[in-house]
Order: sequence, then C-alpha cells, then structure tokens
Amino acid sequence: MKIAILIFSAGIMLISCSESNVKNATPTREVDILPTKKQFVIDSVKVQDSMVINKNLTTSFSKQILVFPSIENKVILDSIYKDALVETKSYDKNALKAALERQMQQSFASTKENSKDWSPDFKQTWDETSGMKEISHKDDILTLLYSGSGYSGGAHGYYFESYKVFDLNRNVVINQTDIFKNPKDPSWNKILNDHFTDADQREMLLVDQIEPNNNFYFDDQKITFVYNQYEITAYAAGVVYITINFSEVKNRLKPEFISQYKIK
Repeated sequence: MKIAILIFSAGIMLISCSESNVKNATPTREVDILPTKKQFVIDSVKVQDSMVINKNLTTSFSKQILVFPSIENKVILDSIYKDALVETKSYDKNALKAALERQMQQSFASTKENSKDWSPDFKQTWDETSGMKEISHKDDILTLLYSGSGYSGGAHGYYFESYKVFDLNRNVVINQTDIFKNPKDPSWNKILNDHFTDADQREMLLVDQIEPNNNFYFDDQKITFVYNQYEITAYAAGVVYITINFSEVKNRLKPEFISQYKIK
C-alpha cells in the first residue's frame, strides 16, 4: 500500500513540474517574414494581316508589342506605349490587342486612300512591320528596343531602331541629361567620331557635328548611342552604333548617375 502511495505521489509531482515549465517557458518569438519581390512578368500581343488594294497593289501589316502586367505606374506605361504609337485608355492585353487591330485597319484604309492618286504599274506589296523587344532588365532598370521597317513605293524601304531606358524604381525615363553634365559640349563631336562601331560609316556622314542623343542603352561599363538612317549618315550607311566606355568620359558624368547606377 505504501509503495502505491509513493508511486501516485511521484506522478503528481511530475505532472505539476511539467505544467510549471510550460507556464514559465519563454514564448517563441515570431519570425518576421519579409515580403517576396513580385515576379516581373512580360507577355506580348501581335496582329498580322494583308489586303489586296487593286490588281497591282497588296498591303500588309504586322505589329507586335510587349505587355507588362507587373508595371502599374501609369506614367511609365504611357511612356512605354507612346514610342510604340499605341493609343488606348488601359494597358491590359485585350485593350492593347484591340488598339493594334484599330491601327492595322487605319493603315489599310490609308494605303487604299493614297493609292487613288498613284498606284504601281506592276505588282508590289507595300508593308509595315514593327515590334518591341526587352533588351535587359536588371536592378529595376528596363531597356526596350522599338524597331520597324516598311516599304510604300519609291526607290527603297526604311528601317529604324529606337531604344528607351526606364528606371522602374524611380518611375522615370533615363535621358542624356540624367547622365552627362553637358551633353551639348562641342567636344563631344570628336569623342563620338572616334568610337564608331563600324569605322566605314564615317565616310557617309551628313553632319558637321555629332551630339549625344536620347536613343541609347547602357550597362555599368559603357553606353551605346544609336543613330538611324539619315540622322547623321546617308541611307546606305544603315543604323549607326557608337559605343563609349564610361571610364573614358567619367569626368563628364554626373556624380549622382555614377552612384545611382553603380557605374564602374
């Protein structure tokens, strides 16, 4: 009997100690969970079709643009689609597709109207093609390429490339005035002349002075300026690329640009 009482008493003591430990235990601290960065998503839409205008003339239209469901800032979206010549009140995929459809029909109607005054004597296809492409997206710096080509009679067609750089953290477009202390300095002419990617293009210059323009892309080491046909050279030269290492013009860079974008 004594043994049973001892066992029962020991059990009671163990239970009491266990409850006391639970009550006096330090509460576990809740770990703060940092919000994960929203994934950057890019989609695209495209329209493509053709129309027979008359027995000698057919017109074709093809246009592709990117869709950015991750970008919510309207100022940035307005700027993105302004260069693509897209007019719409909203920038979701359906609205952008509808805008491209309208643009295509307007192009067909314009060609049909213009062909009333002049139409080719032999079979031709007049075309209009354009598109958008992501060049890079790093540290919230998004660089886009807008390109296009076409032909509407005459001796030759056309082709262009236009680059635009967006700071998605500050919601601004980066311009030459954000980069350089004085982009209008006449001494830029020699620097740009000395850095043609294709030196042969210099033989077809149409201007006496070359200045930095707002058609460029860059990384932390260099910047490339792009000049389209007839901008500084003859049509035959094609698109001109001029690349300059930042290390060569560091004294011309704004200090805030160097620090903001970690220029080496």
